[in-house]
This record gives sequence, structure tokens and C-alpha cells, in this order.
Amino acid sequence: MAGRKSISQQYQSVSNNFSVGGKSVNVGIVEHIILNETDENIVELSNSEENPKLIDSYLGHVKIRKLTDFVSNKNNLNFYSPLIPDEGIPIIGETVQLVNVGGTDYYKRIPSTNINIGNAKKNVEQKLSETTEESQPSSDSYSETSQTGTSTSNTKERDSELGEYFKSERIHKLRLYEGDKILESRFGQSIRFSAYNNSEQSFSPTIIIRNRENDEGRNKLEANNITEEDLNKDGSIIALTSQDYKIPFQPGLVDDGGSSNFETTPIKFEIPEEYVGQDQVLINSERIIISSKAAEMMFFSKGDYGFISDGKFTIDNGNKGAELDFGDDVIITSNRNNSNFIVTTGTGQIRLNTQDNGNSGGTNQREPLARGQTLVDILDALILAILNQLYLTPCGASEVGPLNQAEFEKIRAKLDQIKSTLNFTE
Repeated sequence: MAGRKSISQQYQSVSNNFSVGGKSVNVGIVEHIILNETDENIVELSNSEENPKLIDSYLGHVKIRKLTDFVSNKNNLNFYSPLIPDEGIPIIGETVQLVNVGGTDYYKRIPSTNINIGNAKKNVEQKLSETTEESQPSSDSYSETSQTGTSTSNTKERDSELGEYFKSERIHKLRLYEGDKILESRFGQSIRFSAYNNSEQSFSPTIIIRNRENDEGRNKLEANNITEEDLNKDGSIIALTSQDYKIPFQPGLVDDGGSSNFETTPIKFEIPEEYVGQDQVLINSERIIISSKAAEMMFFSKGDYGFISDGKFTIDNGNKGAELDFGDDVIITSNRNNSNFIVTTGTGQIRLNTQDNGNSGGTNQREPLARGQTLVDILDALILAILNQLYLTPCGASEVGPLNQAEFEKIRAKLDQIKSTLNFTE
């Protein structure tokens, strides 16, 4: 009894926190949670296809030890279903409230200042099992409780803190603005519906979806501090903003000091000075994947659009080629680093200012480009032939070459000027 008394004292403070008019509210400690189809507590009604295991009916059900019961063997405790499934499942060691609706008890999570573990106490199963009286299981087979219709069966006792793999993390609640509605998980995920979370405190409806609190906040903020979404440092973020909400966007990874590792400064594209004053959507993550599985992918922009990257820009298209139609000048430059511009087609053709395929003779729509070195070689050979030509006269062969050989030599010396020093073909 001494051990049982110590457990009662251990949870006396918890029990005192849930009372109305001096009477204790019906609360209990979570000892087991049905999480997946392998849980042995799920009743197997039939293996037939017409009457399969009711797996989805039992997910989220929890085995609860009431705070007034430190005697019953764990195998004989009842399972309860959630009153509000959308508020999330509890964890091992968490204190929940039992609410009776229509003669059936349901469990409801109790708000806590610790968003990560709630009011859970570590190693609760081990501590309770050390003080409860041992009793034989009522049956080796599955049985349903009269209270909930969920089975109570033999369950292997865990010797972990808050579950088989759940670990306590430092997660902070979000700062509130007037009228906010916020959905927060114990893992740092959140959805904020707000309208006044801007510097002007003006009506500017905003939705911020966040997957993870940033490491800087988790490591540096005290446990009971509050935080706010950081659109640059948090995990994946989607922000739908309007009017006076100014998106403090910085490209790249932003460090604790607010500096970004993004290096490229746009030369052609003009970036707005501030991301404010309009309906805007920001998607910010370390990797973004957009996929169209079965049909088109379309991008429409009323204004300019730009691609700015520290890395390489590539397009690997399929078998249908590409068509680009520009309504104004097209300027392609690679002179920033004096890099090459290479166009290769294999045995295909490169056509400039003509779509003629070369099969419609006499249309004057297709002129092959000259090869510079080949042209120089041919002209050089032609000039040499002229310089070495002989004419047959009544008096015999003439002298070698024309009288103006010097002019031909001057022309020959300039032939290499035909060749470009920067542009080449095959």
C-alpha cells in the first residue's frame, strides 16, 4: 500500500488541477494508444472480405487508467474513443478528461502550456505497473468492454518515457493577434488564420501554413516563451497574404544573424523593393517539387517573370521539342564570365530567318552558311591558280601570272580576316 500511496501523491497535483466546485472532474492517465493495424487490441471479427477487421474504427482509441484507480491490472483497463478526433491523439502518460455523452464515455485532451508533450509525465506506465496489484488476465481471447465496445487484451508493457518512440522536443506556441484562429500540433506545425498580424495592425487577411519551427528558435528560446512564424528560417512555409502584410522574404538559407547564402544578383530582372500591398503567395522551402501527373502545367503572369538561381538552369524535354514565341527582342548573353554559347543539333539543321527545309528549290528561302576556314582555303587556292596561270600565244607560252600579281598577293594576305574569332560552325 505504501507504493500505491506514493503514486496517488504523485498525481495528486494533477487531480487537483481538474475540479469544479471542489469535486474532481473525471480524468485519467493514458497507458496505451491504438496507432496502426498491427495492434493486438483490434478486434478481429472476421477474416472474410465481407466482414474484415474494423481497423479504422479503432485507430486513436486509448487505454486509460482513471486517477481514482491505481489497483486494476492494465489488461483490465478500458479503451475510450476521442470526443473530438480533430484535436489530435494524446501520448503515453498524458492526462485526459473523460466526458460522458449519451451514456458513453469519451476522452478529451486537456490544454497545457507545453505544446509538445502537454501534461504528460515520463515513464508513467513503468511507475504505475510497479504499484498496481498483479491479477490474472480474464481471457486470452479478445473481449469488448461494455463501456466503449473496444477490446481489452494482453498488451506488452512498455518501459519507455512517453511511448515507443515519441521524444520530448522544445516546441513553442505562436504569438496571437486579435481575432486569430490557430491550429497547432505538438510538433511545431501550424496553420494561422489572421488579419491583423502586420505592422500597421490593419485588416489584411493572411493564412500562414508552417511545417516546422526553425532550429534557432527551438534552441535559444526558453521553454515557456512564445514565437512567431519566420518565413525565411522555419521549415516549409506557404503564406497567403494581402494588403499591409509585408513578406520579409530573403532567398537562400538565412542564418541566425539574418544573412543569406544566396549569391546571384539579378541583372535583367527587377525585384520589388517590398513584397507588400497586394494579394501574394509565398512558397519557401529547401526543396520544391511541382508535378503534373496527367495533363498540362501552365504558368500565367500579367507582369514580368524571372528565374534567379545560384545554380545551373536546365530543361530536359521529351520527344515533342519546344516552341518559343517572343514579341520583342531576344537577348542571350554569357559575357559575365566570358563563357561559351553552344548550339548542337547532331545531324539536324540550324536555320536562321527561314523555315524552308531545303527541298523546295528556287524559292530563295534557304541559303547554306559558309564554312569560314573552307572558304579561306578555296579562295587561297583560287588566287594561287590565278598567279600561276599561263596563256598560249602564237609566240608560245606566256609568262607566269598576270602583270598585277602584287595586288593578288595583298588580297591573299587578308583572307584570314573572313574567319570569325568567336563564332564557329561544323
